[in-house]
Amino acid sequence: MRALIAVSILLACMSVQAAHLDYFSCRKWVEQECVTNTIPQDERLFVGRMTSPRFARIVHFRPGISLHEIIDQTPLKGKVVLVCVMRPDQTKASKFTRHTYIKVGPSDTPDFVVKSLDVIWLYDDGPIIET
Repeated sequence: MRALIAVSILLACMSVQAAHLDYFSCRKWVEQECVTNTIPQDERLFVGRMTSPRFARIVHFRPGISLHEIIDQTPLKGKVVLVCVMRPDQTKASKFTRHTYIKVGPSDTPDFVVKSLDVIWLYDDGPIIET
């Protein structure tokens, strides 16, 4: 019974962590990890992952770039990945973040449109609670 309670608490903590990711702090972390990057400011995509394999990269945005192309530039190439795409919500006056969660497999071709300055956060395949 204790093990079940411990697992439930762990899952609740993981979902709270995923729900509290915000665009600005994730973007700042990727920028700090990639200080020598020379891609122009308005042509950047910020890709990150905090768990093993820990990863941060600034990818050059181009119209039509796909999530699959972005994942293929990471250590998670060839795996099923849960992707959280974050953007600042332009409809609100303060710093709110819009999240979109997409499951991407090695042979998938998601039609999600990536935009310049998106933050793309990568997770292993598993349950993520959408907020």
